[in-house]
Order: sequence, then C-alpha cells, then structure tokens
Amino acid sequence: MSVYHTYNGEQLIAFLRSGDHAAFTEIYNRYWEKLADAAFQRLRSREDAEEVVQEVFVSLYIRREEVNPKSTIEAYLKTALKFKVIDAYRAQQLHYNHIDNLIQEASLPPLSADDQLDIKELKRRVREAADKLPEKCREVFMMSRYEQLSHQEIADRTGITTSTVKKHLHKAMQILREEFKGNHFDLMLLCFLLLAK
Repeated sequence: MSVYHTYNGEQLIAFLRSGDHAAFTEIYNRYWEKLADAAFQRLRSREDAEEVVQEVFVSLYIRREEVNPKSTIEAYLKTALKFKVIDAYRAQQLHYNHIDNLIQEASLPPLSADDQLDIKELKRRVREAADKLPEKCREVFMMSRYEQLSHQEIADRTGITTSTVKKHLHKAMQILREEFKGNHFDLMLLCFLLLAK
C-alpha cells in the first residue's frame, strides 16, 4: 500500500510541486468524491458535477508548480471548484441568485489551446492503449475511469471484491505506465485518471 495516504495536505503539495505522480494520485483519490458531491449540490447534475471536478484536477496538475506551498490543498481545490461551478452555471445559462456568493477575488487562468489539444490527443491514445489491457483488467478500468463507478459499485456489478478491483486498477496503471514510458507520461497519467467522455 502506498505511504502517501499518511501524508497531510502540506506534504502532498510539496511532492506535487516537484512533479510526484503518486502525490497527485493521492490528492485525486482523497478529494474527488468530496468535490463531486459539493459540485452536485450546486449544479444538480451528476454529469455536470463530474465534468467540473475533472477540470479542477486538470488545472491543478498542469499548474502544480504554481500552487502556494503555504496554502492547504483542500482550500485550493475548493476555490478552484467555485470558479468552475460558476463557469458551468454560465454555460447552462442558469442564473441563480446565489451565484454572487460563489464569486471570489482570486482568478484561475483558462487552459491554453495547446494544453487542450495535448489533453485531447493523449486521451485518445489512452483509450487505444486501454483496449489492449487483459479483459477483466480492461473492464474494471473502463468502469472506474470512464463510467466513474466507485470500487464498491464495480465490485457489485462484476461480482468480485473491492480488493480485487483495486488490484486490477493497479495492474492497469502499471501496464499503461509502461506503454507510455518516456512519452509525455505526466499528461498521460492525468488523462486516464480523469473522466474521458
């Protein structure tokens, strides 16, 4: 089991800023569900909420070196989420009265066009690589990363234990890591951790 689950937010930020993939994975696993629930409470759409959280983690990883080492990772993510929720409201043309309460003075710059193209291309390549995974491993990976099912939901659907689900996901990550070794793995890791619709 990874030791990263024992680290506090400040330690994870330090590792993340240095480009530590495992630190990003731990932050993702630790805060994904909490952020998704918070986004859902505002957007009332599970799909929109998950997309918003996806964008938060894309922004976090790409701008990891800009994260203030003295800030808490939870505070950073919550602030980022508020702005992404605002963007979602505007896109949906939902003009709730409480939107002003979400606006804060800080601002997060949008992803550049080049960043968006890189992510789109790498997502496509990750999908192709995922198709080559062993059958059960691929099935579990797809449910987790593309359907965003929890470990328990995957276990219930496939009839295996949550422990086995985790083993399949770990194996999938190892295979994909080897597949993309030395080939922009930073972004590849980010892509297959996030939703790809």
